[in-house]
Amino acid sequence: METFTAPDKMSADMRRNGVTICAFFGLGWFIGGAGVLAGAAAYWIGLALAVAISVGLVVAVPRIATERGRPRELPKDWGRRYGIWIAFEVVLIVAAIAVFNALDLTDFLPGTIAVIVGAHFLPLAPAFDEPKYRWTGYAMIVAGLAGIGAGLADAVVGGAVAGFGSAVALWATGAAVLKRG
Repeated sequence: METFTAPDKMSADMRRNGVTICAFFGLGWFIGGAGVLAGAAAYWIGLALAVAISVGLVVAVPRIATERGRPRELPKDWGRRYGIWIAFEVVLIVAAIAVFNALDLTDFLPGTIAVIVGAHFLPLAPAFDEPKYRWTGYAMIVAGLAGIGAGLADAVVGGAVAGFGSAVALWATGAAVLKRG
């Protein structure tokens, strides 16, 4: 695979974008899982903490120096790879929604979507020269599978397991990428 060394600005922009995406989608997954807390004071406290974590990650990006020990080496076609895997993820999510709705299996959608999103991180790790994305993928796949398992007993709990687990995985990735660059 032919690679090139990303210029410092490009690497910094990738870091900023990655942390921002992890923060934004971490908040989304938290909200998705928070149905289990609906109507309780815990919902509002949890939401406030989730917003604080997400905003804190985004605000911290320009304020924390990177400790990346080597330049970012990207495949020459990194943009194409990114586009392919995002399109693949979207197609799979739309297909899962259509099939699960048709089969009346919507209780398992949060976990299934978490597995799909987690799987899409695995090929993004080399596309962005960001090994931490592999761990994000594995963590989201585990959260999704746990959500599917919990969904067998209770749909709301299944959504909470997949949602909260995915939120934590994304926020942890954002923090790790923030620190290491």
